[in-house]
Amino acid sequence: MLFNVLIIDQEYNYKSTMNNIIEKYYKDISIDFYDYNNFINCEDYALLIIDEKLINHKKILTIIESFTKNIIFIINDHSDALLKNNTDYILKPLDINNLILKIQDIKNTQNDILNFKEEEILINIVNGMTNPSFLTNGYNLIYGNNEFYDLLSCSSISEINNKYNNIGDIFNKKDDFIFNENDNLWLDQYDNKKLNKVCITDKNNIEENFDIRNIYKAKNNINIILLSKISEQFNCDIQLNNLLFIDDLTKLPNRTNLISKFKNDNLILKSIALIDIKGFREINDFFGNDIGDKLLIAITKLISKYCTNENNLILYKFPSDIYCLTNISLNNTLFLRIIKKIIFRIYSKVFNFDNYEIDTRIVAGISFSEKKNKLITASFALQAAKKDNKSYLVFYDELDNMEEYKNNILWAKKLKYALNNNNIVPYFQAIVDNETLKINKYECLVRMIDNDDVISPYFFINISKKTNQYIKITKIMIEKSFKAFDKLSYEFSINISYEDIEDGSIFECIKTNLKKYDVKNQVVFEILEDENIKNYDILLTFINKIKKLGCKVAIDDFGTGYSNFERLLKMNIDYLKIDASIIKNIAKDKNSYKIAKTITQFAKNLQMKTIAEFVENEEIFKIVKKFKIDYSQGYYFAKPISKPNATLEYKDMDKG
Repeated sequence: MLFNVLIIDQEYNYKSTMNNIIEKYYKDISIDFYDYNNFINCEDYALLIIDEKLINHKKILTIIESFTKNIIFIINDHSDALLKNNTDYILKPLDINNLILKIQDIKNTQNDILNFKEEEILINIVNGMTNPSFLTNGYNLIYGNNEFYDLLSCSSISEINNKYNNIGDIFNKKDDFIFNENDNLWLDQYDNKKLNKVCITDKNNIEENFDIRNIYKAKNNINIILLSKISEQFNCDIQLNNLLFIDDLTKLPNRTNLISKFKNDNLILKSIALIDIKGFREINDFFGNDIGDKLLIAITKLISKYCTNENNLILYKFPSDIYCLTNISLNNTLFLRIIKKIIFRIYSKVFNFDNYEIDTRIVAGISFSEKKNKLITASFALQAAKKDNKSYLVFYDELDNMEEYKNNILWAKKLKYALNNNNIVPYFQAIVDNETLKINKYECLVRMIDNDDVISPYFFINISKKTNQYIKITKIMIEKSFKAFDKLSYEFSINISYEDIEDGSIFECIKTNLKKYDVKNQVVFEILEDENIKNYDILLTFINKIKKLGCKVAIDDFGTGYSNFERLLKMNIDYLKIDASIIKNIAKDKNSYKIAKTITQFAKNLQMKTIAEFVENEEIFKIVKKFKIDYSQGYYFAKPISKPNATLEYKDMDKG
């Protein structure tokens, strides 16, 4: 900020010299010289320098009387009458360097006053905060409010600065939180576009998580730090992450964890082995669940030993008694050798628990496939090994090419015929309000009619993608579903994939059919996050456009592989559909029980409605209702039907 000076003198023989010095050495000072012939507005100047011989000049006297800032008089000698008024002065003949130094001193004094006043304002701001807040230069505490002192159980600035070598030391070092081994750089990690999390151990020795906001005042080199305790939502996110991605018993990463790495981290594997304990159910039934759990933990430790020296190998625990060993870069021969060692080691091991001796065996399905999903092909190999009573079996691409080719040709022909003959149709499965037990909405499910058979999409959807027919199917479902509900009052949902969203013609199809059918306040688009999502901005843009049209949005299959909860918070979602694989096991698997309960709490915190899929019996429904999940969908209430039934009641439903 420039410090503006006005000089009013009769002689300007020093003007050129002074301007040269100012321009060369004092870039923050600007000097103007008064011209008697022009009007001057003194408000823009911080300092006036006036020859005392001019003070009786009428115009100059008016300037002096109205000016409230700094004035220096140029006088002839120390006996001048002006000195009696304690005025600031400089003697003639002028020493240009002394005059400039005097200007510099006044400028610095004024800046100190301004800075002090601004710092007082900042302190008042911090004191007015109800959350812990403080001022810092990035290294030391300058000021803190009472809430901040109370958080750290300190009573003064000096106590805090003595307790912590650097103000950054108050933050605990945790992954995904702001911290740095070099604490002097902790503020470098702050990004005002993101949620910035910090963790502080409070006076009760409890870790508290905060959202940190920084307002930087460059003029004072002061940071105003505002701490807001992160709500229970954040703790809920952490709990949900742990439940979703870690096996509760063995503490190994689970299947969802691996799927998430495929989708979000673009994990590429050289090979996979699925390992199953033979006769584990019988062991559980005979010895009890406690012994079964101990066996799982023991086998976890045994297999893990083979991963210790091989950074390429990561062990996962899948549901029930299945393990998955993934290999990033070991060659196939070495990986197969390790699997054989594990099989032999468990075969020769006698496990002792509570005076019981247990012999067990494992069977492995291994995939070296370069063309297909290794998890699926390893599962094929595992089932085949069990069927043939082998200790392991390896899936190779060349073993399956011909059969896959024939199957693809068959279903491609069926699909083409169905499209040409209007045989792609929606079926409708009722969704029930758990409080009223009345049908509240329907989900529209795609089916193919093949002669007299109703064909599940399992058999033709992948073929439709390979033959570029998939978008056609989505457009048919949109048009036929809209038409089916045009005269009905139910909400109805249609599945939309990322491929659909990425194709601009789908949105145009939606707009066209919304003009044709009056269903904009009834339709819900169910979005499944999968590995095909390349650009979340496209997804968010689609959601915003759909919502502007009056439609609603649901996230489908929530709870399996959905890892980024921060993205979910940005999506403006109306419904969460809890994945069928969780709901169907909710009555017999404690982990599924915990996950479903946590997801429901998570959704309620975000004011989203929840829908439980695969409610197939009364036992599941009772738990769903206990959790206060809003809606149920499944064979306990109704199978998919060819037409939505406006008169169907709970007592009439086919419970399968």
